[in-house]
Amino acid sequence: MKLVVFASNINLPRVQNRIAEFRKHNYELEVFYYRRETEHPFRKEAGVKYHPLGELGRGASSYLKRMRVEYGDLRKVIKEMRGEDVVYYFITSDMALLYYLMRGKQRYIYEEGDIRHTYFKSGLLRHFFEYLDKRIIRKSLLTVLVSKGFAVFHYGSGRVPDNVTFIFNKLTPSVLTLPYNRTRIPEAEHLKIGFVGSVRFDSVYNFAKVMCNSFPQHEFHFYGNVVDEKFYQLKSFANCFFHGAFSNPSDLPEIYSGIDVVLSTYDVRYDNVRYAEPNKIYESIYFEVPIIVSDGTYLSDRVSELGTGYSVNAMDDAEVIDLISVQLTVDSLLQKSENARLIPKQDCVVDNDAFFKVLEEKLQK
Repeated sequence: MKLVVFASNINLPRVQNRIAEFRKHNYELEVFYYRRETEHPFRKEAGVKYHPLGELGRGASSYLKRMRVEYGDLRKVIKEMRGEDVVYYFITSDMALLYYLMRGKQRYIYEEGDIRHTYFKSGLLRHFFEYLDKRIIRKSLLTVLVSKGFAVFHYGSGRVPDNVTFIFNKLTPSVLTLPYNRTRIPEAEHLKIGFVGSVRFDSVYNFAKVMCNSFPQHEFHFYGNVVDEKFYQLKSFANCFFHGAFSNPSDLPEIYSGIDVVLSTYDVRYDNVRYAEPNKIYESIYFEVPIIVSDGTYLSDRVSELGTGYSVNAMDDAEVIDLISVQLTVDSLLQKSENARLIPKQDCVVDNDAFFKVLEEKLQK
């Protein structure tokens, strides 16, 4: 039996983590993938057959166009695989949706890393695609959700289907080989706040703008590709810095050792964001750096429970100012770091042996 993986963005860390895990568990893999035009090279696992399908553009405006491209490529691959003993692994929702609409006969595993349809403006479309999404889950051999918040979104307090399991966005095990010892002490009059990842959300932009304008004694640092060019307007502030793309995880120790707090305020206009559990919570815990998240989210509940960060409405200037001027004290930051330090490092690193046991049981039925 061969596992055939479809990924609409091979550069996502969770995609690469998943491929590495399947190889670790001795699965035969073929990976059909797309890249994004601005992404850096990705790591390839030994013994895996990789088949590039080209590049896909970014942005909601090109979503339907991308799906038309994916549809043609998916049909071609499935035709070539006809008659082979394969299980498909759709690691992004668009490919799973297309396969479902094709009425594919082969068994498949569905991994939902984002609830994409929550970004549609039309409530009717959101409800229709939520219906389809739950059908895809029900028909799957196994569905992987990367946040327990997604289960809450889909099923509320109701029973989660037996074929649903969880894999959280934790760090790759190779991070354990990288030397790191948190010795940084925050300076009350010279804090360094960082954002680590794709630079795009309005809430991140507003937070950085308010901070740089209202607190010239502090610094804001962006690490990652800039997706929305309006962020470059922030270069007008002498205390705002752009460091560009980085390598995950090899550059993370240096990045986190140089900042006092990491920003992870994504736009809560969308249900996907409100129910997600991004990998930043695990990075912040592992590197013992307090995290700032958007209030009213599943993530804010987790951060409050763990005592490792702060919640704020990043679109409210007054709240941002209050957070920085009142809440981000040296004592508070040190306590949040200490709370993170007490959490075992291994808890922040990918270890999904339980998932593979469940998968083996499903495959043998």
